[in-house]
Amino acid sequence: MSVISEQLDAKLKMLEPKAAFSLEKLVRDALEPVENQNAAAVAERLPHDFFTRIAAEFGGEPFERPPRGDLERREGW
Repeated sequence: MSVISEQLDAKLKMLEPKAAFSLEKLVRDALEPVENQNAAAVAERLPHDFFTRIAAEFGGEPFERPPRGDLERREGW
């Protein structure tokens, strides 16, 4: 347990129930954006074998980038 969590735990035990509830709510509200951000970051990560699985879906087909071709000529403004 970290020092701040120990201090918070000690403070909650010293306070009367209504004040302890208010403090706990403040802490939970402060932690919510951090937890949401962390959950979003975890959800955005690709599985460690993502590219291996995708490559397996193509079987033995080689990965080649087709030629881009020429750029379209546009009139000036």
